[in-house]
Amino acid sequence: MKVPRLDDNIDQPAEAALIPAAWVRLRDMVAARTPADGRTDALYPGLRCYRFSRPVRYEKTQRLTPGVVVVLQGRKTAHLGGDRRSLDYGATQCLVLGAEVACLGTVVGASADAPYLAIHLDLPPDVLVKSFVALAEGGALAAEPARVTENFTAPVALEVVEAFARLLLATDDPMDRRTLAPLAVEEIVLRLLRSEAAAAIRSAGAVTRAGARIQTAIAFMRRHLSRPLSVAEIASHVHMSPSHFAHSFREVAGVTPMRCIRDLRLEEARVLMLGAGLRPADAAAKVGFESAAHFNRAFRRRFEATPAEYVRRAQSG
Repeated sequence: MKVPRLDDNIDQPAEAALIPAAWVRLRDMVAARTPADGRTDALYPGLRCYRFSRPVRYEKTQRLTPGVVVVLQGRKTAHLGGDRRSLDYGATQCLVLGAEVACLGTVVGASADAPYLAIHLDLPPDVLVKSFVALAEGGALAAEPARVTENFTAPVALEVVEAFARLLLATDDPMDRRTLAPLAVEEIVLRLLRSEAAAAIRSAGAVTRAGARIQTAIAFMRRHLSRPLSVAEIASHVHMSPSHFAHSFREVAGVTPMRCIRDLRLEEARVLMLGAGLRPADAAAKVGFESAAHFNRAFRRRFEATPAEYVRRAQSG
């Protein structure tokens, strides 16, 4: 299929129509990795690409963790939260999701010749906290505006686009996926936190007070995914009361502790099924799901397919 020029879908003056090669490269990489309409997950946790060849409305509401969606071609409208606030964004723009939020999306600009193309990255809570702490200590966080909007659209810096291209390329090789991909994710997070997106992702005040402990808590979760974990146990590990820990964790990381544990387990199970060839039931047990039915329901909510369907789709693609 002929991939149209990126600037065919951008409303801007003629003198600004020259798009940097990095944009075209990332757009073409996403096009090559989305053989069919819909969502295509990368092997790297939290990274996925989208293609739609016609306008389409997402009829169901999904829960999204803090993240960033970069649109490379076409346009989309997102309706966020209970009041259904509407945000419209297109090529060379991104949607920043600053907290767990209900999102109902409508692709409004797409065709067979110029499909909607986008890349979405969930911002890992541990990377967010680590980056927040480092920037706060160095005085390098972007100034927080008087009014913080948790979800908003903004132009995407070229440096972020280049980091996304490196991340996507690193997912193709197992060694690069383990070593280089995390570095690209850290760069994306750091660059977002040094922009106006910082306030939308998370308030820096809470991070400077509790960030180090939350980072330690997430590391503890990762080490003990295979066994039952409670908020009280994790809070005790970082010397906080359960109520204060739960509040601080949500404020800093953008999700509840139990939601974070569940997502970490689902991502690890996905890697075990695709990378190590484990059966869904075995992967579920290895990462701490006591019930196969619970694992199947949670997996379907997150990845829009049952574990068996997801593996078949990944292997056929």
